[in-house]
Parts: sequence; C-alpha cells; structure tokens
Amino acid sequence: MLVIRRRAGEAVLIGDGIEVRVLESSGGRVTLGITAPKEVPILREEIRLAAEENTAAARAATPAGLQRILERWRGGEESPGSFSKIFRPLR
Repeated sequence: MLVIRRRAGEAVLIGDGIEVRVLESSGGRVTLGITAPKEVPILREEIRLAAEENTAAARAATPAGLQRILERWRGGEESPGSFSKIFRPLR
C-alpha cells in the first residue's frame, strides 16, 4: 500500500485518467474529489462489501428457501406458480 500525505487542494494521479484530489480536511475527516473515466467504477468500500454479501446470499438461495420466503410474505398461502414449480436446482 502506498501511503501519501496531501493537503487540501493537492491531488494524486493514478495512471493516465484518474485524479484523486483532497478538497477539504477538518476534524479528522477528509473530503475527496475523484475524476475518472466513466467506465471506471468508483464505490465506497461498504457499498462494495454489501454488494458482495448480497451476491453470495443470492447464490446460496434454493428454490425451497425462496418458496418459504414467498409463503411467509404472502401470509402462508401457496401460490399456483410457486417457486419450486418454476425454478430448478442449479447444477
């Protein structure tokens, strides 16, 4: 990990198209401005971690589990197009 100190108004360049500029620093908080090409995703770490957790949970879901969730959501009634009839287990 590269550790760099910058003051407000100073920037760090990453590659040819990414600039990270310190806009403000006060009270232990830093405000950054990031300029990057549109195809470069920029996410806060907690958003990326939440997306990874959601993806892992979705991959672990089974048709039976989804059916139980649907039945609880609908108040226990079985629907004609239930998940177990629509979805087949992943191989």
